[in-house]
Amino acid sequence: MPASALPAFSHIYIEKAIWNHPRAEMVRRRCSKAQFVEIDRAGELTGRKSSLWSYQKRAPKLVVAAKSSQLLYPCSDVAPDFGYKNFYYAVPMQNCLYDCEYCYLQGMYTSAHLVLFVNQEEMQQAVREKTAELGELYLCIAYDNDLLAMEGKLGLVADWVEALRETPAATIEVRTKSANFAPLSKLAPPSNVILAWTLSPPEIVERFEAKTPGLEARLRAASQAIEAGWRVRFCLDPLLPVGDWREAYSGLLTRLDQADLWDRLDDASYGTFRMNKDYLRQARKARPESQLIQGATALDERGLHILPHPQLGELMDWIGTELTRRMGQERVFQT
Repeated sequence: MPASALPAFSHIYIEKAIWNHPRAEMVRRRCSKAQFVEIDRAGELTGRKSSLWSYQKRAPKLVVAAKSSQLLYPCSDVAPDFGYKNFYYAVPMQNCLYDCEYCYLQGMYTSAHLVLFVNQEEMQQAVREKTAELGELYLCIAYDNDLLAMEGKLGLVADWVEALRETPAATIEVRTKSANFAPLSKLAPPSNVILAWTLSPPEIVERFEAKTPGLEARLRAASQAIEAGWRVRFCLDPLLPVGDWREAYSGLLTRLDQADLWDRLDDASYGTFRMNKDYLRQARKARPESQLIQGATALDERGLHILPHPQLGELMDWIGTELTRRMGQERVFQT
């Protein structure tokens, strides 16, 4: 989905206390066709206990709010740390425009509306302080969202790049399925930012990754980023052993071979679908028709729910071997 094809928000809700905040004013200016509604607090829309996830996903609204809770979070061992000791994440924006069937956000949140937090500078200062305290930091800013998909409207990735460009001990990862590299193309490529593209076979994209750009569009954006001097990671995650999975993932690897980018990547990761029991319980309410979500009944060694597929291990081992053959063991990470 190119940036120009992103749906316009019909309604944007802004907390009364930050109505005149510069970032709220920026949203009103860039999204001028929306209807703006003043609210007391974001929880009026996002805190409702309901099973309206799928309905809201059809036309999500944007909520502009101040983040009053924790600004920086330590990551759990569910997410890959890529060899970094101090692994944290921040939430500049909550939720994602895309609608992937396997997404853990539908288990984490009861609302599919997007929430933009205006106090980005406070989060960025928290990163600087934590980096100074620990000596180095690995930070994910796009686990609870897809910031790059909204870059043309909100400019958050560029904002974080420039804010932390002079904090080289903080390595920033921006995970995305977007094809929207263009808004970043005029920036000088930072040495401490990694753009991490999730790549899936076309069969998986079509079946499980609704509203996302296709493989070719993502690959084109990643190639543009590499040509511009940015650090790039490929993430084959989640691997799904469905249908003729070997043919599908063989096709993906062949296409990546044709792109001839292996030597120019920072690294690559791979992993399978997994979700903790609390998130899975809510996800099943949000998507009761999903065979994938309803069928995640097996447990891995960490107690996370995975698909009980007899060939899951074979798929994981095979992809790991293929990536290692192309990139070397030191640049391949299993999640």
